[in-house]
Amino acid sequence: MHVNQAVALAGLCLLGVCGCSGQSIPDDLPELYPTTLTVHQSGAPLVGASVQLVAADPALQKWVSGGSTNEKGEVVVMTHGKFEGAPVGKFKVTVNKTLTEGQSAGNDPGVSNPVKIYDLVEAKFRSITTTPVEVEIMAGENNLDVIDVGVAVKDAAAEL
Repeated sequence: MHVNQAVALAGLCLLGVCGCSGQSIPDDLPELYPTTLTVHQSGAPLVGASVQLVAADPALQKWVSGGSTNEKGEVVVMTHGKFEGAPVGKFKVTVNKTLTEGQSAGNDPGVSNPVKIYDLVEAKFRSITTTPVEVEIMAGENNLDVIDVGVAVKDAAAEL
């Protein structure tokens, strides 16, 4: 066996023993259950939206759960961005998506091309205090009903 092959094999063995992430699971992490939810807007999949689940139980609120929607409007829920699934409980769901128009002028002070950021989801769905969307995660696999966040909007959020 060549030295390069031996080093590569030793590296693979070490990855298998230590794990790929190099991060351990927190002792107090609740049991997580696979959860997928689908987000639509005006009846069509909402692609590239940020979805957050906020637990009704204050003891679970430190475990942030959510993710981003894919081309089918589906999000595979992750807890703390690295552990697949969500804990059992009731959650309020927020959905956000933004659009950025324009380009930064860079370091050229003579060029003025403002960047504008727009919210594309109705305001009530973007805030935990106003969202009407609630879900319940149960033990086992959770494929939740489609959430429809209403009509598309283009609300000015910021200008840079």
